[in-house]
Amino acid sequence: MGPYGRGIVAGALAGVGYGLLVYLWLHRLNGDVGVMVSTYLFAVPFALGVLSAQFVPPPSPETRPPDEAAPDAWGDPPLPRLARPQPLVEALLVSCATVTTFLVVATVTGFEGVLCAFLAAPAMYVVALPGALLGLGLRTLWRRARTGALLLTLGLPALLGPLEQARPLPGEYRTVTNDVLIQASPSLVWRQIRSVPRIEDHEIHAGWAHLIGLPRPREAILDRDGVGAVRVATFDGGLSFRETVTDWAPGKRLSFRIRAQDPGGLDPHVRVGGRFFDVLSGTYTLEEVAPGVTLLHLSSTQRVSTHFNGYTAFFTGAIMHDLQRTILEVIRDRAEGRGAGVVAAR
Repeated sequence: MGPYGRGIVAGALAGVGYGLLVYLWLHRLNGDVGVMVSTYLFAVPFALGVLSAQFVPPPSPETRPPDEAAPDAWGDPPLPRLARPQPLVEALLVSCATVTTFLVVATVTGFEGVLCAFLAAPAMYVVALPGALLGLGLRTLWRRARTGALLLTLGLPALLGPLEQARPLPGEYRTVTNDVLIQASPSLVWRQIRSVPRIEDHEIHAGWAHLIGLPRPREAILDRDGVGAVRVATFDGGLSFRETVTDWAPGKRLSFRIRAQDPGGLDPHVRVGGRFFDVLSGTYTLEEVAPGVTLLHLSSTQRVSTHFNGYTAFFTGAIMHDLQRTILEVIRDRAEGRGAGVVAAR
């Protein structure tokens, strides 16, 4: 590995050390809310890019381009050299190496869960790139000016993070809806949504959300019929919800008020019923579109409370959409007689 490769590795390691130090600082100040601020999500990866670029050696002024290189002692043209990447490509390499290393280390050491790392990754990769470009540009400044600019960039997240934490978390509410067409009558579909016996692994068409750490649904047991009845829904990892029936119209509609009962093993930053995210209600609506054919709708309302709600709501909405798709496919297969846990008529 040459000086250039060693510089990228050293920069990535320095960036990881810096990111973890800021993480510990903000976490110490305000517990779990520590890194759930836009300062950390956006300013820290920018600083990672600036810092890591300082370890990449600048191009040597004595090195001539390959087309200007002198021939060898025999008069033959020199062997071609691997050209150094252009500044934009160089910054991309530096920023990607640093962010990837940081996310892997943070996940392995338990600072972040896989789900949290996945949600943070897009913002971190995008913001680290201009940071690396700025860092490469700083190398041309006078040493004292370069040091001052670097210290200012590295210090801002640690200083602004606590100020942002003092601001109240705004709440935003979103509703996500999924549909599935089922070759069964509304009465047959109703039996499958009323109470759901254990879902086996082979019944679950796991989507991307489950691959990144979202627990799989397992069962939802109703204690009795009618408004006020309680259904307990359980997921892998001990995650469970208490669902209180608020609307009961057999064959037409079933609505719940949802409260997280056990957070399971979810990271505090994405915990359902926690400070930053909650699922408040859910509704099944059954629509007979043809004899023996039902269009089943499932909608849920979520709350997100962060300092970057637009970003958070986009991902939580996508995750809920994927989860609801999984649930509806299980119901469809069972109602059509293809599932393992088909509920007998009542």
